This record gives sequence, structure tokens and C-alpha cells, in this order.
Amino acid sequence: PQILTVNSAALQNQSITFGSLAAKTFGDASFSLSASATSGLGVTFSSSNGDVATVTGNTITIVGAGLTTITASQAGNATFNPAPNVNQTLSVNKANQTITFNTLAAKTFGDAAFTVSATSTSGLPITFSSANTAVATASGSTVAIISAGSANITASQSGNSNYNAAS
Repeated sequence: PQILTVNSAALQNQSITFGSLAAKTFGDASFSLSASATSGLGVTFSSSNGDVATVTGNTITIVGAGLTTITASQAGNATFNPAPNVNQTLSVNKANQTITFNTLAAKTFGDAAFTVSATSTSGLPITFSSANTAVATASGSTVAIISAGSANITASQSGNSNYNAAS
């Protein structure tokens, strides 16, 4: 009998091509990623910050404003070594918001306190203030008339980690 020895071939190296990612804004639609490995094997993606973006397959879903690193990887197989990971930064900006606050009806000194309401496109709570507290005060969503005159009542929303302050 004779012994046959089969030497294994050296694994081939591979690399990944994964371009930069355009900045997004909180509220933008999910989008697809694209990358390729020189081996022709499939590339997988991951996000370093699940509070900013999640990855399912090659689809990114934006979940908050901030920064995350999207990593493209290829683990290799019986022919190819694992490819060096390629990282790209995804920047998700805060979204703008607007307030809808209808015109207030004229009031007369002696009228009862009244409720005001406004909405923001973000759904975040609105606060109210009076520019002339000698005429009217705002507490929560209630405006109390103090004396005759005029007072601008302002509806505001300061924003949060995902939304800029409303104007």
C-alpha cells in the first residue's frame, strides 16, 4: 500500500468595499445598505448603537438621533480568510418640529380663566407662557386674566434627543 498525502491549499485573502453613508434625519424611512466582498461571498452588517439604528439583513431602520458605526463583515469559508471589517459612521440628525397654535379669542377683564391648546408635529408636550404677566398668566394650559391690556401667549416645545426645539 502507498500513502497519498493531499496538502491543503492556502486560504485566499478577501476585502470588502463599503462606501460612506449619507447623513440621515430622525424620521427618515428605512434604507438598504450595499457592500461587496472580493470573494463574492455575502457581506453582513451590524450597528454599534441600537438606540440610533438597527440592522436587519441589509436594511437600516433609524430609531433615534445620534451616531452609530455600521460594520460590514465577511466571515470567510473553506476557501477564503475572513475579510477585515469595514466601518462607516452613520450620522442621524435631530428632526425639526412645528407647533400649531390657533389664534386666541379676545377676552374681557373679569372673564374666567380659560384653557389653551396647541400641538407639535413631534407629539411632545407644549408649554405656554405669557409675555405680560400683569395682564395674563399661564400655568400649564390655563390662562388667567389679571387685568385689562394685551399679552402675547407663547406656545413652545424645547425638543428632546430626537427633535430640535420648535420655533
